[in-house]
Amino acid sequence: MIAEELPLYSARDLSPRYEAFSEDDDEDDEDVYPEVPSNITVVSASIDETFFLKKPKLHLDFIGTGLLPKLMLYEAETMELLLRNPHPNIIKYHGCVIKRGRIVGLVLDRLPMTLQHRLEKESKQFDVENCMRKMKSAICHLHLLGRAHNDLTPMNIMIDEHDDPVIIDYGSCQPFGKALTIAGTPGWIEEDFTVSAQEHDQIALEKIQRWIQKLTGTTQDVKTG
Repeated sequence: MIAEELPLYSARDLSPRYEAFSEDDDEDDEDVYPEVPSNITVVSASIDETFFLKKPKLHLDFIGTGLLPKLMLYEAETMELLLRNPHPNIIKYHGCVIKRGRIVGLVLDRLPMTLQHRLEKESKQFDVENCMRKMKSAICHLHLLGRAHNDLTPMNIMIDEHDDPVIIDYGSCQPFGKALTIAGTPGWIEEDFTVSAQEHDQIALEKIQRWIQKLTGTTQDVKTG
């Protein structure tokens, strides 16, 4: 398993000193991009501004570890599962961009802003119950597929043009009980964890609900069931 081969990283280790890896340079392809499995959906059309092309971000410390291609392949496999089992509050995935026989990006819908940015912009006119109900519905759908997200934060939830939440970033999403290579974001977890589990999402949803209520001035209990 990957956790036995590579050191465990928290999501916080992925944030500093990001650099985009050049997809025109094939010298270090295997360090960054996974080879294409036979069951991956391929996007051959041009990518316009209505789509978001998610590419790997290169932390210099990861060179030579084999971590980045495995993380990208894991996320692509999760998105393929969600393509077959869609939910309106889970980001829509269209397939992968392939170059030189490797996955260089995931093609997703582009949405206006994150939940954090939405509430920083205007926190008073926000339907807290609608947001929590639809987020919980999306996470329940994911759990029914046997996977946990494992990294729910206000920055991993987008807000669409109807002010509805859409959950993104499935880099830590794995089947229940599977060892994780990256896991959680400080402030949105109770403690560090190394195995995928439903309770990580439940804890994060509770923290997000309290955070939303504080920003919006909502004090009553929000029914999310």
